[in-house]
Amino acid sequence: MEFLKNHGYTDDDIKEIIDNNYEDIIENLDLNQEKVEEIIDYLTGIGIEQDTIKEIFKYQIGLFFRTIDEIKTSFDEYELDSVVKSLNYDADNVELIDFI
Repeated sequence: MEFLKNHGYTDDDIKEIIDNNYEDIIENLDLNQEKVEEIIDYLTGIGIEQDTIKEIFKYQIGLFFRTIDEIKTSFDEYELDSVVKSLNYDADNVELIDFI
């Protein structure tokens, strides 16, 4: 998960993510680093705050197992500004999004 440092994550942030997820999940994310980074870049690009993305990593990590196309298509189904505000308010709101 060292690649997360390129996105502003600290050693403590990475430790929290690892501590809140199963080892197999973390290994899978490491193996799919490019995909994960693409998702982080997309989320950041649409206005999702870094703290929110950290929360998603800790408690809603399933988002990072979707394809970028699934995420974009699903987010396009909603008013993007509303999705961004909703997620920045509470990362658990990712559960409310119907992913295609």
